[in-house]
Parts: sequence; C-alpha cells; structure tokens
Amino acid sequence: RFSSNNITTHGSNVDWAICALHCIIFVGVLAWTYITASTRRIFHYIATAILLITTIYYFVMASDLGATAVPVEFRRYGLLGRTRQIFYTRWIGYFLNFSLIWFALLLLSGVGWGSIIYTVGLVMLWALMFLLGALVASSYKWGFWIIAVVLYFLICWQVMGVARRFASRVSTEAGRIFLMLAGWELLMMLLYPIAWACCEGGNKITNDTEQAFYAVLDTLSQGAFAVALLFLTRALDFDAHRLSFHEDGRIHNDRIHGEKHRPVQNGVQNGVVQDGVQNGVPAGGNVPPATTT
Repeated sequence: RFSSNNITTHGSNVDWAICALHCIIFVGVLAWTYITASTRRIFHYIATAILLITTIYYFVMASDLGATAVPVEFRRYGLLGRTRQIFYTRWIGYFLNFSLIWFALLLLSGVGWGSIIYTVGLVMLWALMFLLGALVASSYKWGFWIIAVVLYFLICWQVMGVARRFASRVSTEAGRIFLMLAGWELLMMLLYPIAWACCEGGNKITNDTEQAFYAVLDTLSQGAFAVALLFLTRALDFDAHRLSFHEDGRIHNDRIHGEKHRPVQNGVQNGVVQDGVQNGVPAGGNVPPATTT
C-alpha cells in the first residue's frame, strides 16, 4: 500500500532495467550500422535513434526526473495522495519515437511524401494529446483522450487503407514486412490509451505498477520493433525499393563526377525526374509498382 502517488525504489529499478536493456541493444545496433553498406543504412539510422531516445527518457525517469505533480481527479483506496507524479518525459519520448517508427514503415511502403508527412503529423498529435491530457487536473483531460482515440483510427486508415496498398504493389516481400510490422505497431498503440486511462487519467494503479505497465509496452513497441525492422529488411532489395540513400550527398557536381549535361529525354535529365515523369510514366508513390511480363 502506498501513501503517495510517486514512484518508489521498485519503480525506479524497473526503469533502470529498461534503460540498460535499450542501451545494450543500442550499442549492438550501432555496431551493426557501421559494418553495413552505406547505401543500406537508412533503417539502421532510424533504429539507433529510436533506441537512443528510449534509453534517454528511461534514464530520466529512473533518476526520478522529468515529472510533475498533478492533482488527481479520482482518489482511490490505497492511493492516498491528492496528486499523482506525471512523467511528461515519457510522452515527449513517444512523440519522437512513434514519429520515427511510422516514418520508417511508410518509407518501406513506398507511399507518396504527402501521405508520409500527413500520417507522421497525426502520430505526433496522438502523442501530444495524451501529454496534454495527463497534465490537466479536471475532467477535461478525457477530451484529449477522446481526440487521441479518434486520431488513432485516422492513423489506422492511413496505414491499412492507403499505405498497405502501395506496399503490396511494390513487391510481395515489402508488402509482407510492412503488414507484419504495421499491424504489430497498431496493436501496441491500441494499448496505450488503456494504460493512460489506468494511470495518468483514472489514477487506478500505483506509479510503480504504471512503470512496469509502460515498460512492457515500450519494449515491445520500440525496442523489439527496432530489432525486428533490421532483421526483416536485411535481405530486401534497397535499390529496387528506392531506399539506397547514398552517402556522397544529395547534390552532385557534374564536374566532379565527370558527367556532362544531357538534354531531357522521357522526362529525365541527368537521372533526375522532370515534371513528375520518369520513363514516360507519371510518378505516383515513392516506389513504382513492380512490372509484370
């Protein structure tokens, strides 16, 4: 039984364990990144960023920092404090990490940049609504929760209704990987409103139990995702899926590369698509559908 709504040594120990776990995975993925060909590192870069962010915000929470006291709406038996310790650091981490997660998956799907920007924006708002709601003492906090749930269904439509179609058209392998990872992330994101309602919103469970609850979700949705993304895409044809981002810069000097200026042919000039046309075909998503013979 707890006399206040703050984490104790038990909750802090859980946070230290998750921090150490993600730090170890981060070091391993970082080493993997620099033994990988430079044109195949895009998902390694995103994975290392996700793992580093998770390590940092768990370090902050384990140190009992990055939190504030917010008056509770419901006072529960066994939770005698009038305020609850709210870790705003956690939701800042989600704001960053889930944006990176969906950016990686939407790159894999081959959907257009407009859809990528829109969907990532929805994900940012989703995390922001939970953060704002957690800092509100009155019942208005549930208004933010409802908005976040609505945003979740919009994200589901963008992912399964739009991006999935592009992924399946790019290649069978890309479609399979995308469906597997996107379905997993959507399932995990469905559990966060439940966790929020039990913790920051409804004040139903202690802060130590809250740390364990979120620790399981974070490990599955962020740490496990980062590793799964790298393993599942390790044999993917990055050139065919236009994921081979070169390390020699985005702008090439013709004199340095010994190239001569060539006239526009079939909408392409010096390998650059002109007016959205390549090989006489208007550009759709990021990756053209596979041709059939």
